[in-house]
Amino acid sequence: MNITIKYFSWIRVKLKKSHDLIELDKAISFKDLKNYLISRDPIFQEIFKDDSVKYFLNLNELNDNDRILNNGDVLAFLPPVTGG
Repeated sequence: MNITIKYFSWIRVKLKKSHDLIELDKAISFKDLKNYLISRDPIFQEIFKDDSVKYFLNLNELNDNDRILNNGDVLAFLPPVTGG
């Protein structure tokens, strides 16, 4: 099972990459994916503690930690962006 994660703004800068392709043995919940990512890189703990970061699953905002992720899903991490 493959999930693509796209990173934007300061998250992209901190991770030094724009996306990841996560390969898993089975479908998992968003909560379990968070724990998996934190175990791989502690920077994800900072990301998930930031309440202003929004998560989108297949272009729809994701608010349910128990949501099951499936093969081919695309997850985006979007912190608030400012500009001028």
